[in-house]
Amino acid sequence: MAIQDRYHRQRLVEGLGDAGQLALSETTIAIVGLGALGCLTASMLARAGVGSLILIDRDIVELTNVQRQLLYTEEDAAKHLPKALAAKHHLESINSDINVTAQVVDLTHVNAERLLEEADIIVDGLDHFTTRYILNDVAVKHKKPYLFAGVIASQGNVMSIVPEKPTPCLRCVFPEPPPSGAQDTCDTAGVLAPAIGIAASCQAMDALKCATDHIEKITNTLLTFDLWNVKSSRLDLGSPHSECPCCSHHHYEFLNQTHDVEPTTMCGTLTVQLPCQEAFDIESAFERLSEHGSFTHHMTVVRGALNEELGDHGEPITLTCFEDGRVLVHGTDDIGRAKSICTRFIGI
Repeated sequence: MAIQDRYHRQRLVEGLGDAGQLALSETTIAIVGLGALGCLTASMLARAGVGSLILIDRDIVELTNVQRQLLYTEEDAAKHLPKALAAKHHLESINSDINVTAQVVDLTHVNAERLLEEADIIVDGLDHFTTRYILNDVAVKHKKPYLFAGVIASQGNVMSIVPEKPTPCLRCVFPEPPPSGAQDTCDTAGVLAPAIGIAASCQAMDALKCATDHIEKITNTLLTFDLWNVKSSRLDLGSPHSECPCCSHHHYEFLNQTHDVEPTTMCGTLTVQLPCQEAFDIESAFERLSEHGSFTHHMTVVRGALNEELGDHGEPITLTCFEDGRVLVHGTDDIGRAKSICTRFIGI
């Protein structure tokens, strides 16, 4: 009776009903990236009664996130909680009947298929374009719907890729990722929360359509909008392109990369992410680092500032160490220096 009461208004919608609600309860959706888009989409799907949510994010909560990332609080930011774990906590308080799994990892070509194996639907909440091509490869290879969206400032793009339908895939529309640094980010152009709401609502709606077997209601279009200047349009994408290397020729170039994951600078910030070679003992890392600065240990994360290392703007270098072996070096975008610091103070 409690389930009926909770979802009563939703079940009244024509095309959903009791059968649709049951289908939602048996669906597993992976949300990759728990920023503004991922938070809002996850919240709507949890409230709708999607049975299982897999939350995948590599980052921690910062105070600047709270303006638009609606699952987080000032307390989460003060504790520098991993986004996936903070989101899991808040989603479980929204709907205790669903299963929520948190993965505090960087999704790469090495682990993508494993992380997404149980997912029926993949939701894109990313701010990194190359990783989207990995999701696209996984989706096409394993015939899983992939719900792409992106928002910068007041402008957004939304497209749903449904291999079963079939729709064009990401590489049909954008054959190659844009050059590094060619795209604006939230840190360079900003972002307005209402624009996030439009894109997330479109993602969540198409997720409901996929989960309840109404893929015929998903359009082969790319929606673009600009809320500040009151503009919107839909570009008809037609059918999958016959020369697409991914969905037509089944060459999964981004998923089948053979090189190691490289260190990267994080989206628009003075931060370098050093990839994990292997998991390390987080307690031992905390003890070693505490001899060289002020560090805290919370759950699976160690974070703090080094006493004698200054960043590019004169502030102390800050390290965030994750249990999977990744380290974020805050205060520089010099990859060589970041590696040197981690070798000296952590031994990796």
